Amino acid sequence: MSAVVRGESLHWTRPAAEGGAETHVLRGADLEVHAGEMVTIAGPSGTGKSVLGSLMLRLRPVDEPGRVFWGDQEVTSLPARQLHPLRARFQGLLQQGTAILPPFSTVRSALAETLREVRGIRGTDAAARIDDVAGLLGIAGLLDRRPRYLSGGEKRKSSIARLLLAEPAFAFVDEPDSGLDPVSQHEVMGELRKVLDRTGMGMLVVTHNARLADRYADRRLSLREGVLHAA
Repeated sequence: MSAVVRGESLHWTRPAAEGGAETHVLRGADLEVHAGEMVTIAGPSGTGKSVLGSLMLRLRPVDEPGRVFWGDQEVTSLPARQLHPLRARFQGLLQQGTAILPPFSTVRSALAETLREVRGIRGTDAAARIDDVAGLLGIAGLLDRRPRYLSGGEKRKSSIARLLLAEPAFAFVDEPDSGLDPVSQHEVMGELRKVLDRTGMGMLVVTHNARLADRYADRRLSLREGVLHAA
């Protein structure tokens, strides 16, 4: 099975603070995520999990000898103007719900914007797709609310709806369970699993919750001393 995203020999060094020394965070990490697969990655704070995701999404420059591939295309050194048209296939989902949902838009408006900007879909077709996804994720009652009137779990479910409508080939999901009660954690992870099973995208999820990873992931990894290991 071919990978939807692949990173080879990824390195990253944290610059030295004043009077300190550089820290080698990633020391040649190798990672593949395949279509229809949820891969979870765990490790103590500061070990480079989010950095690894940002490298896979090419949100940071990739240092030699590292290489990053989106599908069969190497994107390691592509400039921003060439990456831009490819980005519709890739969507990072961050843990801060308010950073994902525009603060002054309703959930419905945010979902419509995603369809319009990412997939060029608008009008009645967009409305039908939004209703379909809202029904699947159980957020129909949230569509006309603004983010400040949503709980943490509701914000994340609404952001997951954006991910589902965008239908990227790969998604990096950074601690979607952080700060939620146990019931909401399972709800959010279950919704992510629905997205993955419906779209066939590949998904890399950072979580510190081993029970969630055991239940929902196809493959578990841990990041230790800059290298990925099977968990």
